[in-house]
Amino acid sequence: MVAPAAACVSSFAASVLVSGAEGGARVDTLRKMRVLLDSWGTTPTIPCGQPSYPWTGANTMSDQTLETISMDRILANTQDGVFVLDEQRRFVFFNPACERLTGFRAQEVLQSDRACSEFLDCRDEQGRPLAGGLCPGLGVARGDRSVARQVMQLTTRAGERRWIETLYTPLRDAHGEGGGLIGVMREITELREREEGYRETIEELRDEVERLHQRMREQYGFVSIVTRSPGMRLVLDRIRSACENGSPVLICGEAGTGKERVARTIHFNGLQKDGPFVASSVAAAPADRIEAELFGQVGVGAAVGSGEGCGLYRAADGGTLFIEGVDRLPGSTQARLLGAIEERAVRPVGGIEPVAAHVRVIASANLPLEALASSGALREDLLYRLSVISIEMPPLRARKEDIPLLVHQFIGQLNQQGMRQVKEVGAEVWEILDRHDWPGNVQELHNVIESAFASGTGEALTGEAIRLPAAHVSLHESAGRAGGSGVLPLDDLLADYERQAILNALRQTNGQRSLAARRMGISRSRLYRRMEALGIVPKLAGM
Repeated sequence: MVAPAAACVSSFAASVLVSGAEGGARVDTLRKMRVLLDSWGTTPTIPCGQPSYPWTGANTMSDQTLETISMDRILANTQDGVFVLDEQRRFVFFNPACERLTGFRAQEVLQSDRACSEFLDCRDEQGRPLAGGLCPGLGVARGDRSVARQVMQLTTRAGERRWIETLYTPLRDAHGEGGGLIGVMREITELREREEGYRETIEELRDEVERLHQRMREQYGFVSIVTRSPGMRLVLDRIRSACENGSPVLICGEAGTGKERVARTIHFNGLQKDGPFVASSVAAAPADRIEAELFGQVGVGAAVGSGEGCGLYRAADGGTLFIEGVDRLPGSTQARLLGAIEERAVRPVGGIEPVAAHVRVIASANLPLEALASSGALREDLLYRLSVISIEMPPLRARKEDIPLLVHQFIGQLNQQGMRQVKEVGAEVWEILDRHDWPGNVQELHNVIESAFASGTGEALTGEAIRLPAAHVSLHESAGRAGGSGVLPLDDLLADYERQAILNALRQTNGQRSLAARRMGISRSRLYRRMEALGIVPKLAGM
């Protein structure tokens, strides 16, 4: 019995290289095989002890050289399947790699008069049967293209499904006659499985993003803003107007009034709801890094992995950028921000060419709108541009009728977390909450209820669980501590308010004392001295 490799080679020699073929045709056949193998960087492996012959230019390849080259050894040891089809699409060459890929033996396919489609079940990428089996499309068959590529699913003799990628080139003699084909195939099953895994992962991530978007839309829907106060009803009307267009928005109000929540509500219910929402506190950054963080940076100075190459503005492209404390930005940064809004493009620090960025800017400031206009903290032209839609957030002390609604909302949220189930609120709780002036506004109320929820037991929220910070006292509470006179010494009163202001600043900055000092307009060393004098311990301040 003839060995498979020998059978392949003898059939190849008989059918392609020898049988009536001229030297030029043999050269052309080898050249085309070499082109196909080279397209994948295939390097045939020659067994030890056998000479390795370099490929020479086709124009100089002689019949003698062809006889010298051991084609059987080259084609028998390449890792890619190499086959040749005649005009009737019958196999006339079938190397050992083809045997491994298909499960069919060389003698079986070469000694048969059947076309390749009768041996192999081949399907396209969508799983549709390919009538020609391994044969390429008509364009290659007619010689319209010198090389064609096709990806297909091939069922082996054992019934195993494999993904293969095949290259084809038409085979012609020196006179341009004949209709044979040379093909080289490579298995890509592992690659396709990885690609399929990547696609599944991407789809899962897309689904998760959509679930998160839906959750955000539910969390920041209009029904999540509970109120019965006239001032907040006006705020809701302004929010609805803001959702109907993509104009800039300026939200003014004291710390803790919920400015970022309003910004998120506008985003997740507005025209940009499918884009990103990027919240920024760039005013808290060092002065020499604010512009790089906001607008990006190119060249030397852009920290690797910091995101500065892009910047927060471009990160919000197609969505919303929320800038907290816009009135605390340096004047040069305000000017650059105005330009980005007007031009719908941003120029990174150190860059020359502007980069397009379609971003809706929502900014916040702790000062009232009138104070912003008169103080000069915000450039007049930027103020006008941002306040196309302006929203004034009332402090909690001006909307105390909303406290019961907010408390029940917070309790409902905490109940869902499963730590404890509170079903009623004691009457003394409402009295305590109503007496307080809430300098930290809604955020302070939330913190107080969360603390009471965590420290208490049972199904009732009692007054004993309510713990207001020592410095967070109203004028009424101060008067109560003063005894019968109703008056506290001025120094004590001023100390109370100073302690309150420092604690508020520390909580808003998550204990960052340098940032708290900057927001209060004092030096860091002065803040440290005042904290020590007022007995403010970092742990008690929530740092």
